Amino acid sequence: MIVLPVIKYLFKIIIYQSKFLYLIYIKIVTNNFVDLLITNTAKESNNELMNTQNKIKDTKNFVIFQLGSYPWQSPKEATSGSGILHEAQHEVFNMMDGVASYSIFPSGFARQKNSELNRNDVRIYEMDSEVPEYSHPDGHRWGGVGQEYVNKFISDHEKLVYDYMLEIENSFEAGSEIKLFIAHNTAINSIIAKKVMKRRAENGLSVPPIVIFLHGTAMIMMKNELRETELVKSGKMLESDRIWPSTFHKQLTELGVFDDCNKPGNANLAYAISEENMEVFSELFPKFDKTKFILANPGFNSCFVPQPEMKLQDVLKKAKLRHLGLSKENTFDLRTDYKHMIVFVGQFVGWKRIDAVLRAAKIWEAEFGDKLLTLIIGKQKKEYNIELQTLNENLGNKNTFFVGPLMQPELADLFAAADVCTFPSKAEPFGMVLIEALACGTPVVGANSGGPKDFMTEEVGFLVPETDDKQVFSENLAKAVIKAIKEDWKTKMSKKCVEVAAPFSNFIKTKTLLEDTKKLLGGLE
Repeated sequence: MIVLPVIKYLFKIIIYQSKFLYLIYIKIVTNNFVDLLITNTAKESNNELMNTQNKIKDTKNFVIFQLGSYPWQSPKEATSGSGILHEAQHEVFNMMDGVASYSIFPSGFARQKNSELNRNDVRIYEMDSEVPEYSHPDGHRWGGVGQEYVNKFISDHEKLVYDYMLEIENSFEAGSEIKLFIAHNTAINSIIAKKVMKRRAENGLSVPPIVIFLHGTAMIMMKNELRETELVKSGKMLESDRIWPSTFHKQLTELGVFDDCNKPGNANLAYAISEENMEVFSELFPKFDKTKFILANPGFNSCFVPQPEMKLQDVLKKAKLRHLGLSKENTFDLRTDYKHMIVFVGQFVGWKRIDAVLRAAKIWEAEFGDKLLTLIIGKQKKEYNIELQTLNENLGNKNTFFVGPLMQPELADLFAAADVCTFPSKAEPFGMVLIEALACGTPVVGANSGGPKDFMTEEVGFLVPETDDKQVFSENLAKAVIKAIKEDWKTKMSKKCVEVAAPFSNFIKTKTLLEDTKKLLGGLE
């Protein structure tokens, strides 16, 4: 067919004239033109949410139940990539004809409440503490909460999930039931899913297939659990000196969650966000059937689009960013007259290598002076935040600022206005934030490890070679970023960035994922 290439070419010429044309272009590139127009309109329409509320009552739908491990993002509560992915997937499922999704997620200190959410398709586990994290080096994490806390979290969720599933199915006609259970994250939600299905089977209820969404942080935690277990066994570490949890991998193994993929109540399928993700999981649970993996790269939301008509100064004025320093005296509004901008977004954890960004910033600030702004965006964990901001001050960085977590539309504006984004994580499980930046037409400098190797090329940025030498890595990171600005990669690479990101549209990825799931599990209609 000659028509499609011609249309693609014409749209590539006028691509930056409007967001609407961009959206049309993306779907033509991915051969899903009609879907995008429907999806984008639905995503941004308040009426669509009301339609979703009505649709989920239809018993003819393919009903999916999802259990999240992190909160959904809101102005009241920051979250991780897992939480963002869960919410996006839930909403896309509910936009599809003949599909309905119900979800549960936890909220730290009950910042988000069921009474305020007021939705039939979502329940919140209202906690009186922060939601524990898997791989964070400090603060409230699973490694420091104690077994009593873990047991309560599991038992509370077991009851909440069981009761909510029953409530959903009781609203259906006789014979209708939940067809698929998706547990986000590999550790605690897999345990909860197993226990819920055991109870359903004991009470004569159907046991839907379980899919475990493998996120990298939980697997990092369990790798460290096994490492410390070996150290304790060999006498090289005292049990009391353990930093990581000692029971998650042990419980999953004892319960046999990943032993027999054909057994009801076990994990029947696994979504992996990268090839490396699959390999790590297989090392942790070698009995899991390797034919039961689906490569499920996350997708980006529709707010991430190029905005070439917007000037950096205008974006900064709109954003009204503040540097959140370690004291009130050190907290202030940012200038809005910068000529260039570099953006980092990520959790405040060691493997995200924020320290490398700060060391590199010293080098590129020496090159560009007060013309260049560097933003560090993310939820600031107290101890690590103090360490990073102290490092930033000691390095003498004058235009590198910590602005806290931001909502996705705010990130989209900043990505689109940046000259380059840098996400130098070590062995990033996938790299959704890289895809989001590329979708905005902005080149990326990352690290040559983990998921980004699957989609990054020198046509859209650069992956810095891995090394354990922090100073060398930081210097190489700085060189790449300086080159990106001086050679104007933004102008040269922008269209290619959009093309590389296009297949990762959240609607496309989620729709394909469900189709692949039905095929692999068989008999799901």
